[in-house]
Amino acid sequence: MKHNNNKGLKPTLAALFGTALASLSGCGGSSDGNSDSGSIQLYNGTTNGPTMTLSIADVARTTAELGNVTSTHSYTTDDYDFAIQYRNDQGNLVDIISDTLSIRNDTKTLLMMYGNIEEQKLLSVDLPYRETSDMFSLQMLNVTNAERNFDLYMAADDGVFEQAELVGSAMFETLSASTEHKIDDYTFYLTEAGGTTPIWQSDETRINVDDALVMAIRPSYDNSSDYLTVDIITNGNTPYSLKNKDAQAQVQFYNSMDEYPSAQFTASKGDFQLSTASTDADTLSQTLQLAPNSYSISMLDEQGNTLVDNYLLTLEQEQSALGVFYKDAEHGPRLMSVAQNLVPNSVSHQVTVVNLVDEYAGLPVNKLDIYFTLDGQPISQTEHHLDSLNSYGAKSLTLLDKTYGFYAILEDNGQEIVLHQQGAVDVTADGNYIMILEADASTTSGYKLTSLHTVAAQGEELAQ
Repeated sequence: MKHNNNKGLKPTLAALFGTALASLSGCGGSSDGNSDSGSIQLYNGTTNGPTMTLSIADVARTTAELGNVTSTHSYTTDDYDFAIQYRNDQGNLVDIISDTLSIRNDTKTLLMMYGNIEEQKLLSVDLPYRETSDMFSLQMLNVTNAERNFDLYMAADDGVFEQAELVGSAMFETLSASTEHKIDDYTFYLTEAGGTTPIWQSDETRINVDDALVMAIRPSYDNSSDYLTVDIITNGNTPYSLKNKDAQAQVQFYNSMDEYPSAQFTASKGDFQLSTASTDADTLSQTLQLAPNSYSISMLDEQGNTLVDNYLLTLEQEQSALGVFYKDAEHGPRLMSVAQNLVPNSVSHQVTVVNLVDEYAGLPVNKLDIYFTLDGQPISQTEHHLDSLNSYGAKSLTLLDKTYGFYAILEDNGQEIVLHQQGAVDVTADGNYIMILEADASTTSGYKLTSLHTVAAQGEELAQ
């Protein structure tokens, strides 16, 4: 019997590869013994796709962001219609891919969506349940690009590369053979296929599950460097997400203080110092690429005189940050760190709104409500809003690939006041956005919204 509660569902699957069956025996804890059952899970490995919802028999189950998985959902053995979907501006689910799959007894079906979302690449992997043991199995899928193939090495107990064991090759879009390994602490290494020099190394990682694991090797968009991320998918709700141990971090700066029309920014630690070129106010500086650490940040005028000194900024591995300099009404110049999302999203975009407004008509402002609306849509009907965005604070939401109207609303003793309104806010370029709301005496409202586009860019100019 085929389970289909949506008779109008039309398959839009562009590429569903044949299932790869692992020769593993036994039954796990997902079957209750009263009837034959299996399970299904979705992995989102796309380079530019939205948060995805997995729906089975027209019932929405759970979601997966980039590099993440849905929950593992159990079903009795049968054929089921499924859909991979995203939510539109009205909050409705829209199909990306829909088709039929078979749930097999004592087997997890792992759906792996990867690559450019427009190509709709999907791999279905059948992973039989395993007997409880002190071993796990591992397969690899390389979803970087056709020109890149890798060899995987594993070293137990924080071993160096010279002590690592060659596990196998990860060829582009080819699921590797399954290998068996003991539950332990491992350091993972990647080399170019056939090479013997590591190009990527993980931190020591404890593998503490006896599942059938799948390792996805994908591009990393945490900053503009040519990095890789390795996701190890288990039966749990969160994969192991492994970064390059030697990866750098990066930061740009934005000066919102108009009394300083031009400035340069310096990061220092001990004897180390790195500076940007001189940067106009309300524009992005050059990028500083730095080792993960805590730094002292200074802001200087064009003559090299210090304007702000010794502000702390901490950068994590592969982090990309925007340092926003602003003037606090009570305490003077301040530095705020805002995360930059550089994933080249094309269907939906993360928009982070930074609120630097602290005054309206001579009265203090503590918080604002932010609305993004479609053409002809009142703010009461929009799905896209940020409530109670504090002064000198930031919040994020997701917008689809469209143009929106923007409203910043202040509530004063029950009266709503339009502090700033702006039309044609374009969020259609691949990537994401940071939008900074601040005072500007030259505009009609007395405020302005500056939109900064954030996306990974190879060959980006770096400060030297």
